Amino acid sequence: MEKYCHNCRQQNSAGAQFCRFCAAPLSAAPGGGQRPQNQPNFNNQQWNQGFQQPAQFNQPAAGSSGRAIASLMLTICGLLLCCALTSIPGAILGWMEVSAIKQGRSSPAGMVMAQIGLWGGIFISILTLFFYGFYLLLALSGGAMYY
Repeated sequence: MEKYCHNCRQQNSAGAQFCRFCAAPLSAAPGGGQRPQNQPNFNNQQWNQGFQQPAQFNQPAAGSSGRAIASLMLTICGLLLCCALTSIPGAILGWMEVSAIKQGRSSPAGMVMAQIGLWGGIFISILTLFFYGFYLLLALSGGAMYY
């Protein structure tokens, strides 16, 4: 029956007195006799002190993210309502989603929606502000009241 090192959890031969990996003395398992075969001792957790786990990155979801969809919807609402108050947040969400996709934090499946939301939001915001400015200029000049 093999012995497992309490320090590094490596498997050693049955007759070994010291671990062949870390030179720690091999003794019987805590609480009496030997452990059953192929079951290392996990009670002594000093082996992982100072060990840092590699960074875990979440895999992006397969479909489009909520930000890409929201960006597109806000931009479409801005177009239908001629309102820069919805197309500006659409452009901001589109920009955030495009950045997240480029950094690998979001699925590339939403890139087209995010880009349409970004550029459409910018275009509709500028167009809306231009028309409101033109309407205000016409109203102030008095030229809009021809019967």
